[in-house]
Amino acid sequence: MSSNPSPADNSENLYLSGHLAAWFKIIAVGMITLVAFEAVAVATAMPFIVDSLQGNRFYALASGIPLATQLVSTGLAGPWVDAKGPKPVMYTGIVLFLSGLLAATFSPGIGWLVVGRGIQGLGGGLLIVPLYVMVGAYVLPRKQGAFFAAFAIAWVLPSLFGPLVAGFLVDYVHWRWVFGSSPLAFIIFLPVMWVKFKQFPPLHATKPLKMRKRFMFATLASGTLIGALQIISGIKPQDIDAYVLGGTLVITVLLFIFIRRLLPTGTFLARRGVPATIAFRGLLNGTFIATETFLPFMLKNVHGWNPTQAGLVMTASGVTWAVGSWIQGRYPDEKQFRLFAKIGPLGQILGTLITMLSLVHGFGGWWVLIGWCLAGFSVGLIYPATSVHSLGMTPPAKHGKISSALQVSDTFGASSLIAYAGIVYALTYHFGSLAFAFTIGMLCLLIFVALWAGTRLFPEEVK
Repeated sequence: MSSNPSPADNSENLYLSGHLAAWFKIIAVGMITLVAFEAVAVATAMPFIVDSLQGNRFYALASGIPLATQLVSTGLAGPWVDAKGPKPVMYTGIVLFLSGLLAATFSPGIGWLVVGRGIQGLGGGLLIVPLYVMVGAYVLPRKQGAFFAAFAIAWVLPSLFGPLVAGFLVDYVHWRWVFGSSPLAFIIFLPVMWVKFKQFPPLHATKPLKMRKRFMFATLASGTLIGALQIISGIKPQDIDAYVLGGTLVITVLLFIFIRRLLPTGTFLARRGVPATIAFRGLLNGTFIATETFLPFMLKNVHGWNPTQAGLVMTASGVTWAVGSWIQGRYPDEKQFRLFAKIGPLGQILGTLITMLSLVHGFGGWWVLIGWCLAGFSVGLIYPATSVHSLGMTPPAKHGKISSALQVSDTFGASSLIAYAGIVYALTYHFGSLAFAFTIGMLCLLIFVALWAGTRLFPEEVK
């Protein structure tokens, strides 16, 4: 007989009291804030970190490897949560996340930095899925939209101060503190989380964790293949030949064969309903993250901006993303969701094109700031709502699976597109600053695909 208490048969009994729900929001937002600070700060500092470690050609790999490993752990997180509950998964994720940060902090070279970033990604993949499941189970449906909007708004302070802090650390202290500061904050934060989460009722009696061998293999293979793409992106431009391009094509085909096992059937065809929603979200997030990864690199190389100046772009777009998320949270009905699903990708396309004006002679780097503010607002206007929309079309018993699929889509989109962007940049490197135009232009074309997928978010109406 299980020693765990059985959850109530009526799912409504799982809803937290107002007091405990408020604490849940504080803890979740605090955790996301710390993770967001790390992401924003590292993205700002990475061009200067790889330069310090003499690993500039590994820029895309060092930036994207956490997402490749995160894909593996995210795929495992869904079944693990459904079997054992969200808390063990979350605690394991925190340990791995902090371990990776410490490894990166003390890395003696670019190789160890990549290893630490990979461990960090494994932990990150185990953090968000449990939070999504907990919101779906413990929070009243009418309040879930506000929770997911708060998750997005949790990026505001990191976006405001993360780039400035990162720039200060790189310029006046040492880049290692960009990684080393978050573990200190987590240690202070963890006791509160432990005490409050112990008061949460169990979602269900624990059951054996059973993962199909095919699923496990597909998860590991997908992460490995994305890592291989990112390694290819670090090849010297003069070393790219027909064999490298052929290998890239083979890896791409295999990647799509394996990754489709981790996503709902029909995701790559944008089949109406949940599959299209997950494809839409992955494209929006992937193109946004991949573009943003290259913007500090572009501002440093083309316009000579320092870390603090380049970080302003991250700061401003984080704020406008939060504003868009706040507006979305104020209008949670279906009519507004349909409207935002059109405005979001259109605004992202326009904003991304505006950033490319900075590559035109006579246009300064500040055009990147203007364009990326618009892109951040536009994505924030629709991105958080896709979580509520997907969970709303899914039975509660499958919330873990769908939450995992949402995160897999996010991670797959970002990690693969960072790798492909790195490959495009390497292929066009000899064009000088125009290489950034080819790279970002490729990502902009994919946003048009997201715009099409956004027309298929709802199941066909029964006539």
